[in-house]
Amino acid sequence: MKFFKEICHNWDKNQVQILHQHNIDVKEGLENMKMFRIYDINLYKELKPYFKKWKYNDDLYEVGTEFSKKEILSADYCIIERCHSFGYPMPENKGYLHNTYNTKNMCKKCGTGLIQKDDFRLRRVPKYPFGGIEWIYDEFFVQTDLYEKVFKPLGIESRPLRKYKDDSIMETYVQLVIPVIDEPLDLSFYEYQRCPLCGVKKYDPMTYGYFPLQEHPLPHIYKSKEYFGDGFVAYRKIFVSASLCDLMIKNKMMRYWGFLPCAKSKELSIKNEGMLEWIEPGIKRLNPEAHIIVAIPDDMSS
Repeated sequence: MKFFKEICHNWDKNQVQILHQHNIDVKEGLENMKMFRIYDINLYKELKPYFKKWKYNDDLYEVGTEFSKKEILSADYCIIERCHSFGYPMPENKGYLHNTYNTKNMCKKCGTGLIQKDDFRLRRVPKYPFGGIEWIYDEFFVQTDLYEKVFKPLGIESRPLRKYKDDSIMETYVQLVIPVIDEPLDLSFYEYQRCPLCGVKKYDPMTYGYFPLQEHPLPHIYKSKEYFGDGFVAYRKIFVSASLCDLMIKNKMMRYWGFLPCAKSKELSIKNEGMLEWIEPGIKRLNPEAHIIVAIPDDMSS
């Protein structure tokens, strides 16, 4: 695992010369702007005064974590960090909320408290074998044949996905029914906001290194007890066991770099050693909506 800062700027001639002296290959001018990464914390600290002098606010850029394939595949559990998106739930502009969810206990300020009561509707049949939909970050959909082959034998339930125009069931896709675990996570390191209206905590969805794991995780796939997000966005993290992760990769539902490895509290401090150097002091995010990057490693082709 490696931490890094991603940097991008319209450098002038003098700045290019100074960066070249630190073996950073950049070019002058707006047309030559390219993102580069600094993996060496000492080099970053050395350049920090220059960034400040140049009035380049690199604190608005994110701290990244780069995992190897081995680190991801050897974890007992991972969270799903990225996957394909199929489009938007229908009807759009939040009309889907009252059709799809029981909104009786929904907080109108932070978006927590929704309970699904009906099937999701989409305009068209999804393109990819597995994925999610925009605005909904903790529900996933899979081709029916893959559900029957991979998820159903593990006791994971499903519900229909419907076409918006005629409300008919899509025979080729289903939604996974993912249970919510009752055991809390140790999120003492993570920032949160407490809703002034309902009092519910909602954690920032950032990911620093290995993500926390419950001491007694549920089998196969489940949602966190805690909510994550900002504003009206409220969702739960999705945890997947190593065995299911392997099946999803082997059946080409996801690539390995779509998962982020987890570790229990007693292991986190060891596995995430060196992380705090990047976060404190003075390198902490200023943008509360910014996520920490979980990078696709160089060997993503395998």
